Order: sequence, then C-alpha cells, then structure tokens
Amino acid sequence: MNKRLVKIKYRFLNFLLNRNRLQYKKCIYRWMGVQLDSKDSNFFIGHPLVVGYYQNLIMHENSEIERGCILLAKDRIEIGENSTVAYGVTILTSADPNGPKNKLSKLYPPFKAPVVIGDNCWIGARATILPGVTIGDCCVVAAGSVVTKDVPSGTMVAGNPAVVKKYLVI
Repeated sequence: MNKRLVKIKYRFLNFLLNRNRLQYKKCIYRWMGVQLDSKDSNFFIGHPLVVGYYQNLIMHENSEIERGCILLAKDRIEIGENSTVAYGVTILTSADPNGPKNKLSKLYPPFKAPVVIGDNCWIGARATILPGVTIGDCCVVAAGSVVTKDVPSGTMVAGNPAVVKKYLVI
C-alpha cells in the first residue's frame, strides 16, 4: 500500500508541475526529493521527464535543466554550479538489455553508474550522455553529441561519439 501512495503523490506533484503559472515549482521539486547544495539554492528545472528517483538528482547553485530533457536517474546525476542542460538532452545512468530474456544480457550485463557534470558547463540541445561519464569544469558539449567517455576540463566536444574539437581558453 505504501508504494501505491508514493506513486499517487508523484503523479499529483507532476500534475502540479505541468501547470504553467505555478509559482511554487521549487518547493514541489524539493518535496519530490531533488537535492540542493544549500537551502536557498537558486536553480531552474523546466519539467523534464525523470525516470527513476528525484532523490538521485543533485542541483548546485544557478544550475538549469531546460524543458524536454529525459533523465534516467536510477543512479546519481549531479549538475554543477552555473551549468546549463539545454532542450531535449538525454542523460542515462543505467543500461539493461532486458535482463535474462535477451541473449545479449550475457555479453552486456545490466549496470548503473553516476553522471557528473562540472561547474560552468553547457550541454547543447539533443545531446546524449551515457552512464558513468564525468564532464569536467568549463566544458561545452555540442548539440546532438553522444558522450561515451569522460570529458576533460576546459574543452569543447562534438560528434558521435564525442571527441575533443577545441581547447577553451578562459
């Protein structure tokens, strides 16, 4: 019965978040379990689709997640200070090829790994970040990129798979 009440609570809170003129979105996200680095933290979440648990989403000061993002938060997703995740970005923290039913599960066992986005980063529209990736500070991920490996600080990556295209001088 407890799981049913939790599902009803999250559905109701998601219903409230879909209202355009709601003034208390930050409070609702806190009720849903989004972790903040300080109590008075300033952040923006443009109502993404979160699959998993909001408790696994960690937002730092002035971080933003724009509308239309898909966050598979079965493990920790951390968005650093002053970082922006643009429209339609997909962040995955787990991979599972359908368990024992699929023969590929012997080659590719299910796994979970956190995704960490550093401070002052910009993740471009429709980019995809795979499980276990750490993006360093002051990085740009170009629109449409697929990030499969860690991104060093102060770089711009692009492509599928994403590779370093430029070193940023800040």
